[in-house]
Amino acid sequence: MYSFVLYCFVNMIWMMKQKTVLFIVAIILILFCDHSFIFGQENEERSVLSGEVRESSDRVQQRALELSAAFRNASEQVIPATVKVISHLQTTEDREAMQIQIPALRTLPGQRNPGDSSGTGILIDPKGIVLTNNHVIMRAREIEVELPDGRKYYAKKYRHDPETDLAVVWLEVPASDELPYAVFGNSDVMEIGDWVLAIGNPFELDSTVSAGIISAKGRLLKQVQRTEFLQTDAAINPGNSGGPLINLKGEIIGINTAILSRTGSNQGIGFALPSNNAQWVAQQIITKGKVERAWLGVITKPLTLWEIRRLSLKQRAGVLVEYPLQNSPAEEAGLKEDDVILSFDGQPVNAVYQLQRLTERAKLGEEHEIIFIRGGKRYKIIVDMKPLPPSAGLVGTMLGNSVQSYVDTVLNMLLIQATESILGRLKLSGRKGLVVLTTIPDGRAEKAGIRVGTLITKVDGKTVATRNDYIAARNESDLSEGITLDIVLPGGEEQKIVIKLGQ
Repeated sequence: MYSFVLYCFVNMIWMMKQKTVLFIVAIILILFCDHSFIFGQENEERSVLSGEVRESSDRVQQRALELSAAFRNASEQVIPATVKVISHLQTTEDREAMQIQIPALRTLPGQRNPGDSSGTGILIDPKGIVLTNNHVIMRAREIEVELPDGRKYYAKKYRHDPETDLAVVWLEVPASDELPYAVFGNSDVMEIGDWVLAIGNPFELDSTVSAGIISAKGRLLKQVQRTEFLQTDAAINPGNSGGPLINLKGEIIGINTAILSRTGSNQGIGFALPSNNAQWVAQQIITKGKVERAWLGVITKPLTLWEIRRLSLKQRAGVLVEYPLQNSPAEEAGLKEDDVILSFDGQPVNAVYQLQRLTERAKLGEEHEIIFIRGGKRYKIIVDMKPLPPSAGLVGTMLGNSVQSYVDTVLNMLLIQATESILGRLKLSGRKGLVVLTTIPDGRAEKAGIRVGTLITKVDGKTVATRNDYIAARNESDLSEGITLDIVLPGGEEQKIVIKLGQ
């Protein structure tokens, strides 16, 4: 504005043919005013920018303080209910067994006594009910629980579910004692990148809190067959087993169970059993004394690109049926090999563990709807679920998981390739073969005396370390001449059994 006025003034002087000196003076005034105006504007801009930077820094600091406060508030809610679980073990062998936990995750032996092993638990009821990992308290002759405030209690009883590596412990608590407890959150709403806190007693360091995020969902571990896991980078170390993974509301969204590590300590990959699974298992144990699961009886596997092309599917959705088990609800409902299950009771199914989770919780005695694709067409069937056979729990695996399994329709039994986890439960570590998961009532295998949990190591003298070995050996065997099976019973007793036509 000033420049324009002075410019007009100069023109007027020029037009009035004033002296040259006046013209020069006017030019100097223009330059001086422009210079002052420009630098004044720059100073003002710098002042505004500096103010914005300060304001932005204040906002960042405020957000950091808010996050810190959220961590603090969530921790304060749950730490009082997070307990140390001390297992007083029975023998030297038991103490050694306690050191072989979920691979890469070991509970730290207690420092008070060489015969102790300690982990973490979480109070879920003010009456003194603690949820922890099964591997924290297994083989214990006595279980002691210590609260952060110093109070100590002993367990009057416990029940466990090896299939999910969870255990519920009831404490001997005087009626006058009031105990803190934590509440469950919804693990299904947790997303990758969400903040979480792990609370526990790593390396005997009581009430330790570590922060991280959800790194992945739906992780499967071979050692714990009947659940999926949340993966987190929150520091989890030996002694954290059985402790809570919580959200910023202070709700339990997982039970810390395992880590993947080459050193035995935290390397940023930890696994927590989702709270929705843990809560269901705990409720079953508390109300029924055991976990009652429903059974569909179908062997499934994930859809691969090759399977999608082979079956001419339009999209990658659902899980593929390898085969239904004999006399199972799946077979009775009409499911067949190469069917693709899309949903169960209206819930979409895109992974094997999702189908397993939905079916095992289905109510018995009620009809349940399955939507599936066969030959490019969509169908609906109604299935009547049955209780899960006890044989599945004995060997520590699950029907419906993508294990190396085989149905011997001639000998009437379902076999699975032995894993170290299964062999350990059967006290057959170091051996190889196929384990009998179930037998058909009055079938050839059952009549010959083969029972659930039997390990088959040879067929007609041929070693069968894998499913393919077994299939090859059985293809060369002749039932009319008799099929000789080398078997090992749970515990280690070896036998030979011959099955002949007519048995």
